[in-house]
Amino acid sequence: MKISKTAVGIVFGMCGVAISAQADTFNPNFSVVEVHSTGGGNTAGSFAASAMMGGKGDSNLGLFLDWESSVISMCASQSGSTNWPGSCSPTKMAAVLGGLTNEPWSQLTWPSANQSDALNQTVNALRLFGSPVLVPIFGQADHWSTITQVTATLNGSTWTISNVKSFDGGPVGDVDSSGNLYVGGLRSFSGSVWKNVYTTTQIINPFCDPCTTDPWYNRYVAVFDPPPGQEHASIVTDFVKAPGVAQGGMTEARARALVWNALAAAGIDRDPDIWNAIRGGAAGAAVEVNGLWPAGGRWDYFLVPILSGAHTATAFVQLAADDGAFEGVHVLSAPGHFDPVTEVRAEQLARAALQKGESLTPGILTWDPRSNTTLAKAPTFPYYEFGVIAADKAVGVVRVSFHQGTVVRSAP
Repeated sequence: MKISKTAVGIVFGMCGVAISAQADTFNPNFSVVEVHSTGGGNTAGSFAASAMMGGKGDSNLGLFLDWESSVISMCASQSGSTNWPGSCSPTKMAAVLGGLTNEPWSQLTWPSANQSDALNQTVNALRLFGSPVLVPIFGQADHWSTITQVTATLNGSTWTISNVKSFDGGPVGDVDSSGNLYVGGLRSFSGSVWKNVYTTTQIINPFCDPCTTDPWYNRYVAVFDPPPGQEHASIVTDFVKAPGVAQGGMTEARARALVWNALAAAGIDRDPDIWNAIRGGAAGAAVEVNGLWPAGGRWDYFLVPILSGAHTATAFVQLAADDGAFEGVHVLSAPGHFDPVTEVRAEQLARAALQKGESLTPGILTWDPRSNTTLAKAPTFPYYEFGVIAADKAVGVVRVSFHQGTVVRSAP
């Protein structure tokens, strides 16, 4: 197999010493076309869609009649039993893709302590073999994405990874079994953010969760097409944070003002897939999100909409809360209506869910992939969260979506 590489120049250092470097973009053998399933949470739909995107990028596999149901059926019919949605485990899907593409697809797993090995192999898949990489994200067996590009700079013997791009596989607007939104459009993450988004698989099947005896529980998983015997080619990578653009702290006003600087500092202005979609837009009002990483650590960032009209969004950009560094951008499949809910309005909506004698704790705009709720959520689709108190005890949680004002109450 032969991989297509495009050399681009990157100049780092908006706040500090500028460092020139030459970067490579590792791309699939063939252009990937965005594909989405109809099956969402607790199904193998997103896995099937990600597989079709992987097959297209690796071997120019085209969509065929009833591809979703056919792929899931072929996957389930492979030998062996599994807890995975649709009876479709990573091993089984690798076998299906091998049959469809006539190429040696493999699934690899790594213990939770070996994230670096997992990250290295996802880079190698594109760098050496031109194969997209299928990975479950947010710790969910029913939420798969397809990595379609990696931007890397060779520094000595280490590949410094500055950017990772991917497509979601699930039905746009639907949610996985934990309420995490399947999104349409292209997502691009800085290296350090992708390192935190790509986590071990924790949620597999509601009938056994936590499925601690499952072979893939609490392990990193990747499915890609390597030549036989070359799955473990040696490589060293460093998934880095993008350059900061602000000294002296960030505010919502500074995030809005500096978003274009952050995008340029991260080299996004040299990515035509993203830049052509957003360069004519205007930065809207930014908000600070006090979220959590999939592994549970604190993730504070500013969310900045890119608007083509007063209430029409084309993309959402995430900037680091400490220095405004680019963390991610989600380019929507098509411009969408955007009329965000303010904190004051969110509290009004939340109060409508209270019962007699109950009160709310102060709200916070957040995102937690581990929170089990029917409320659609994603890093670029956060929600306000309010605790419900009665007789000095926590009796519930009310969440209000930032984008639509949807209200969901659940147990504490």
